[in-house]
Amino acid sequence: MKMLNRDSLRRFVPALTALAIILLSVLGVALMDGLEKRYALRQDYSFNSVTTQSAQSEKVLRALPYPVHAYVVATPGMEDQALLGLLGRFAATSRNFTYSEENLVQNPLLVSMLSSSLQDEQVSGDSLILHCEQTGRTRVLNQYSYLAQSFDQDAQAFRLSGLAYEKSIVEALLYVTMDTVPGIRILSGHGELGETETAYMEDYLRSHHFEVTRVNLLSGDSLSPDNLLMILSPQKDLLPSELESLYAFSKSGGNMLITSDYTDPDSLPNFDALYRLMGFTRKGGIVIAEGADLSAYIDNPLFLTPYMNMTEPTAALIGGGQTRLRLPGARAFDVVEGGSALVDPLLTSGQAYLKTLARANQTLAREDGDAEGQFDVALLSDYAHPDGSRARAMVIGNSAILLDSWLHEVTYGAQFLLHMVNYLSPGEPIQLDIAPRPLVRESLDIKRPALTGALLILLPLLVAAAAAPVLIRRARRK
Repeated sequence: MKMLNRDSLRRFVPALTALAIILLSVLGVALMDGLEKRYALRQDYSFNSVTTQSAQSEKVLRALPYPVHAYVVATPGMEDQALLGLLGRFAATSRNFTYSEENLVQNPLLVSMLSSSLQDEQVSGDSLILHCEQTGRTRVLNQYSYLAQSFDQDAQAFRLSGLAYEKSIVEALLYVTMDTVPGIRILSGHGELGETETAYMEDYLRSHHFEVTRVNLLSGDSLSPDNLLMILSPQKDLLPSELESLYAFSKSGGNMLITSDYTDPDSLPNFDALYRLMGFTRKGGIVIAEGADLSAYIDNPLFLTPYMNMTEPTAALIGGGQTRLRLPGARAFDVVEGGSALVDPLLTSGQAYLKTLARANQTLAREDGDAEGQFDVALLSDYAHPDGSRARAMVIGNSAILLDSWLHEVTYGAQFLLHMVNYLSPGEPIQLDIAPRPLVRESLDIKRPALTGALLILLPLLVAAAAAPVLIRRARRK
């Protein structure tokens, strides 16, 4: 019986050994897979290393104050592997970041579950939803959020120049986890530009992590210096009580961004009193470029291409060559002499003249009595109050450059808007200096083509030389 038991056991040894090897292999693979996911050990072989994170990203991820979950909504079989690879590395860096892959067909209530303010049209079949339960904020990114653009001077259009997965996602993480985010309030109640006209601008600013809302002083709304105030081309004047509220807002350090189109009323006494406090006054009429100054306009002397002056918020734009703007009709401004405000010209026309709207409707030609010269069509003001408090303001004589999507596509209007808002916003803007990854692979640069060519020729010759003796011996045996 003992011999039988031993023989029986010996028969099972190969099977048991094979089973043990399989189990150990499965456990080893599971262990290594868990370690890889936990510490992101896998080498980055993605296109242009798009899933490799920068030191800035690691700093933000390690400092996340609240848990954030990312829902990767993708069409089955069409998942963005570069995006998943980057999210995997983010999850390995911070325990406060997790993600899951979702399908709207299988989970149609996902949008309503995340946020009641999240609109269904924001979420497509391929998008990334970042949600922080503690702050209640949600940010939706899509494939267009990851594309960086640059202006092609030859084609006079924007071209795709890079992949910005990392920058877009990390900035969105900052937005959903901050206790307070930069806010912008748009004044209403005086015939200002409405929500339909400002919809594109508001969406653009929200995509750059600003909270944008309307404020009506007559309805009991209040102003806070923590938020930038926009006054967009009012058609009716302020009431004295509203002017007092705006004075108080300015004295507490509140900053303003103001537009005044050439078609707006030339006389708004209370608004003009507020503007004089900031160091500028509005000029009546429309700026018309001199026909001989071809660099001052495009196609039409009313369509100005102003010169961008060096100031703190425009320095980066000038340094990056992003100065091309187009103003389809503009009002000019004067600087108040002897005031307490320090006023710098932002945008200046080329050689031009001013014409009243009544005369401009009849002829655009320069006439006797038309003021001539170069005119400031945008000003930047830093003004002090008697108690020592300071506030900033910007005024521009054309609102379209801030609002119009087409102008943003053919000029640097969007960049100009963002730089000005970042400069005027009292809160810290959510903007990281993370360079996008190149959109195209760099071509192979062979520094010594002669040596490379020689090696390519020599290697097969060496193989043939090594094989020749063997082939000769075999031939002789036959």
